Parts: sequence; C-alpha cells; structure tokens
Amino acid sequence: MAHDPIDTLGKATRHNMLVRAECSCGNVRYCRSADLMMVYGGGVDPLKLKFDCSRCKPTVKITLLEVHPEHLPTRLVVHKPMKVDGKITWHTERFRG
Repeated sequence: MAHDPIDTLGKATRHNMLVRAECSCGNVRYCRSADLMMVYGGGVDPLKLKFDCSRCKPTVKITLLEVHPEHLPTRLVVHKPMKVDGKITWHTERFRG
C-alpha cells in the first residue's frame, strides 16, 4: 500500500519530521515542521518554503527528515521561527525531539 506524499507542513508534523535547508555553500539548518507550521500554517508545502543563506544568496535545497523517537540525534541544533510584531525572528536551540 502506497503512502500519501508529505506535501504540507501539517502532514510533516503528524510524522514528527524535520525540515532541512541546505545551501550549495554547505550551510545547513534544521527546523521542526511543527515550529514552521505555527508560523506559516499547516497547509503550506514545506518544499516550497523560502530560506536565505547568511553566507551567500544561492538556491537553497529543502528536504524532509523523519525523526524516529528511538533514534534521536544528540547534537542537532534546530532553528525555531517566531512571529514578533508581525516579523519572523529565528532562535537557535538544541533538538529535543
């Protein structure tokens, strides 16, 4: 039986996924899909989110990573978006699953 594609942040959140943004210069950022959903909404396609690189201005490749509770990464740092006065600000924190 085939699974439905993960095409919204809501579906990615139900699967406890991380969104990985990788720039061609090697800069990589991880965000919890649930955090992104709180800012952008559950119906947004995670592969079409726009991320900027602080080092350069290339195209950023977006991938989804499924996080299994028994195999949590220990040193992963995620970037959490928050809306403050209508602007989105990013905060860095340790990944805790």
